[in-house]
Amino acid sequence: MESHNGQFDIIIIAHNGKCANRLLGSSGLPLIARQMKRLDLSSIWALLAAFEDPLPIAGPEQFEGAFVNGVDSVSWMANNSKKLSSSQSNDPQCWTFFSTAAYAKQTKVPQENIPNATAEKVKTGMLEGIEAALGLSEGSLPRPFYSRLQLWGAALPTNTPGVPCIFDPHGRAGICGDWLLGSSVESAAVSGMALANHIADYIQSSGVDPEEFAVGLHNEFRPLEGHDIGQFPGLESKVEEEAQTYQLTT
Repeated sequence: MESHNGQFDIIIIAHNGKCANRLLGSSGLPLIARQMKRLDLSSIWALLAAFEDPLPIAGPEQFEGAFVNGVDSVSWMANNSKKLSSSQSNDPQCWTFFSTAAYAKQTKVPQENIPNATAEKVKTGMLEGIEAALGLSEGSLPRPFYSRLQLWGAALPTNTPGVPCIFDPHGRAGICGDWLLGSSVESAAVSGMALANHIADYIQSSGVDPEEFAVGLHNEFRPLEGHDIGQFPGLESKVEEEAQTYQLTT
């Protein structure tokens, strides 16, 4: 049974991946649908782990987060407990670890139904990677007393059309999202504001010259560079200013 949700002046699509492609499949918006289908997305494993004691990290300070280089199974690690000002040194430490996109591609399974054997294999591989990143001897990383693993199946864009937004004036539909410009929170915000302003201008024009407002419908996609977990505009400049930034390299 079909449901009717009313009539709308403009449709805004702020989603991507398989769900968005299914929605657009019968939308009557071939140009919008074609651009959406050109998007490629990576996968990332996320491992949450809680340890009774602080991890044995070399150096004078316990860092809050670090990009990891040279380890196949881990690209980022962050100490969530450091976010809490009330956290005591003897409290358990809760960490988030992200895999590399390549590791997730090698071990990818349906994210809604992860086999136990795969979950155990991935968790073991990531903990071994963390051990290597910290420069610890094999088997010396403390075992977490709690852990949870989840596959982020449609994680981050690997290509982009390089436009702030996409808009089809004849279908009166637009797309916004980080992937149109990059893979960061900043890109998402800029894209959303760009589409809002573009739609406002289109409505004020009363549709006199719709072709003038067509944008992004034919742009070719190009590979998108960045970290496995996204782009961080301004990070490079902070490093140049000798901000306290950690990169663990094996």
